Formats: sequence, structure tokens, C-alpha cells
Amino acid sequence: MEKQVFGIKYTIFKNFVYLSVLSILVGCSTGSALITGEKQEPIDPNVVEVYRNPPQEKFEYIGIVQSESVEILSEQEALDRALEELKKQAAKIGANGVILISAGERQDSFTGYSPSSFGENYFYSGTDEYQTLKGDAISVEVKN
Repeated sequence: MEKQVFGIKYTIFKNFVYLSVLSILVGCSTGSALITGEKQEPIDPNVVEVYRNPPQEKFEYIGIVQSESVEILSEQEALDRALEELKKQAAKIGANGVILISAGERQDSFTGYSPSSFGENYFYSGTDEYQTLKGDAISVEVKN
């Protein structure tokens, strides 16, 4: 008979732990972009600047970008991942800047049922918290 941990086969438990640790290390963030102006060629996300107010330089609106990231370790790490995703979305449509429109939080509750072949059934529930960002993707005139 295979070794068990908490009434679960050891190999199943071990795989669950590996996947849980992997998801913590990788994190989860998503984003999207809506083009409202003229799309530019994609650029490197590392050159995208984020502004709280419109920049002094001349710029044009390209679209609206948004992102969210689930909180795993802290609000800050989720916000950092959401910011990186926001920059990636802007870069995909060629924007070298984002004017931040909003920053907030969102919650998703979940419940579930997991039948077990060992005769023990499990009910579970929880809440996922997300950090969200939304901004205007812009192309800022670069001065040489």
C-alpha cells in the first residue's frame, strides 16, 4: 500500500505541493489592450514609462491597457506584477508610456467539492484578492 499524507496518496500530495510552490513562485497576472488610436510597432516593455499625470512632452493616445495580478505573498508583490503586465500590454501596441487612470483591488470567492476514492469528501472555499491597474497607453515624443 502506498504511503499517505493527510489521507491522500503520497504521490498526489507531492505533486500538489510542487504545483502550489510553482504557482507561488511564478505568480499569475493577466492583462489586455484596447486600441483606440493608431497602433504602433511593438516595443520593449522595459522602456515603457508610467505617469500619474500627462507628460509635458507631446504625445498621442494609442489605447487603453489594464492588468491584474493575484495576491499570493503580499499586496506589493501583486502590484509589482500587475505593473509589469501593464507595461507589457502597452508595449504590445507600441506605447512607450501609460498614464495611470486607476489602481484598485478585486476579490473573487470560490467554493468547491472534491470527492475522494478513499471515502473522504472535501468541501473547500476561499477568496482570491487581485491588484488591478488601468491606464491610457500613449506614444510620447522622444527628444533627441
